[in-house]
Amino acid sequence: MNALEIKLPYLTFFHRPQRGYRWCSDAQRRVALSPVFETEVEFISLVLSVDYHPRGKGWLLTEVQIRQGGVWSPFFKLALYSQKINHSFPPQPHAAGQVQVDVLQAQTPAQAYRFRLTLNEEADIPGVFVCLRAAQTQPDACAAILPLGERKISVTPLSQRRLAVPETDQMRLCSPTSLTMALNAFGVPADPLQTAAAVYDDRARIYGNWTLNTAYACRLGLQACVTRFTRLSQLDPFVNKDSLVLASIAYQRGELTGAAVPHTPGHLVVVCGWQEGQVWVADPAAEQTRQVLRRYPAEEFARAWLLNKRGAAYLVRKK
Repeated sequence: MNALEIKLPYLTFFHRPQRGYRWCSDAQRRVALSPVFETEVEFISLVLSVDYHPRGKGWLLTEVQIRQGGVWSPFFKLALYSQKINHSFPPQPHAAGQVQVDVLQAQTPAQAYRFRLTLNEEADIPGVFVCLRAAQTQPDACAAILPLGERKISVTPLSQRRLAVPETDQMRLCSPTSLTMALNAFGVPADPLQTAAAVYDDRARIYGNWTLNTAYACRLGLQACVTRFTRLSQLDPFVNKDSLVLASIAYQRGELTGAAVPHTPGHLVVVCGWQEGQVWVADPAAEQTRQVLRRYPAEEFARAWLLNKRGAAYLVRKK
């Protein structure tokens, strides 16, 4: 497997455009099949995100295939990307697994994968990020230990509850609002409602499709991918003036002290730093903009993110 020159979190890999691909083409489209990538450990889920820059009427279809015990699955359709239409695909249930919006969930542990890219004649070849979740994981007693020292990255706060949309829609916009805060922090002018329109998954009818959000950040000139963390200490090289982590969290009532909302099955926040046993975040669910920047106890945040959501995150940074 080939990795970026800048380190990526464990079991997240970058595959460069055209490296080792097999091609077939016709008048309207090109199809690229990647080599087979054997994995260091068996994995139970896979997320594929792309550094894709659509031009004109260009579009990209991503598909992935996994190998379990020497048997290849069919190709699962993951996402369609273009300037105007972006969407996921139905689950496509099979004995090998099924797609859950933006995640391929395997029924049994897999040992290898390959992907297929279908592009029309106007589309550029993307870089591809693949994030795996190991099949065998153990509770990590050190998960809540923060990096050494203190850090706080400046992020201009935005509240999804202050957006000019109906209240029921406000609570669906944590992902584009968090992404907008990250874009603005890196000097990319962005508006949360414009971001929301760009990342909307018109099949699942959601704004929180992970791969559509990261693809949009790439389209605006940043580097972004879906990844997973296992410890808070791993944040150190990824939270700084040139890089931010947008963490997916879930918690029940009373599990996250000082939470912006009492409970949530899934929510996105921007990790801005750490201090005195607490994690600094920009939480877009705060009722008022002045309440967006807040601190959560490290142990509780680690449970909400690393345990309840398996450390899922967007890594967004300058190129």
